[in-house]
Amino acid sequence: MRYDPLGVRTFFDNYGTREWERLERTLQGRIKYAIHRRFLDEYVPRGVRVLDVGCGPGRFAVDLALRDACLTLADISQTQLDMARVQLETAGLLERVQAFHCLDVVDMHELSDESFDVVVCYGAVLSYTYDRYETAIKELERVLCPGGTLLISVDSLFGTLRLIGPLDGHTFLEQPDTHVGWKAVLSGAGVVYTRLSSPEFHQPLALFTSHGLRQALEQVKLQVIEIAAANPMVSEGAQIPRITASAQATAALTALEVALCNWPGLVDTGEHLLAVARKP
Repeated sequence: MRYDPLGVRTFFDNYGTREWERLERTLQGRIKYAIHRRFLDEYVPRGVRVLDVGCGPGRFAVDLALRDACLTLADISQTQLDMARVQLETAGLLERVQAFHCLDVVDMHELSDESFDVVVCYGAVLSYTYDRYETAIKELERVLCPGGTLLISVDSLFGTLRLIGPLDGHTFLEQPDTHVGWKAVLSGAGVVYTRLSSPEFHQPLALFTSHGLRQALEQVKLQVIEIAAANPMVSEGAQIPRITASAQATAALTALEVALCNWPGLVDTGEHLLAVARKP
């Protein structure tokens, strides 16, 4: 096994408040948030039992609490969990949380089978589990009630490769196989691993195509309802000062990104893939 849970925990312990700030620091981050919110609004009924796993500092937990969800929060980082508690308490929503669990998504034994109506696993949690992503999906499916809904986001392979241009990634291209499974990319693999020693990635990651994500979910008998992209039009690496300086342009770009996020021709272009799946 090459998945390093201690490394992931340490990274997010040290990442601290930046995990909250990343979805508001740039226009692309705010658009990413809006797209993720679209799926919460569409697929999470009011008042249901929700597990937010990989909840981080509680960005989406606050939104779920405002929908009167009966919340259970889980994260591999106790630091992130503590920040989520503070955010919910500050918002006057702490009473919506039934429990906080510091746990690893590949082993959620302390959570009972079929105990949640909705499971939210945003923030590329699955990508961080690296070569154990299949185990993580089985755990997500296990705790979901029959008829329940899973909302998940992962790092996109093609969305990541699209950053080569905006970031002028010459060092990546000069020796691509030292950074990512290059033969797997060129052969059309559905899941590609970054190299453990690559300085291009802050942690080892599993990168998914939409086909690879669909296949992984269907392998555990989940029915995929929808797959979409976060930021299909303008990637995080793009410099867009004139757009961000214009309220009209900002609103138009946001509306465009949200409206087109699930168009088949654009799904693989975003930095994150989102999927909605249902347990039969």
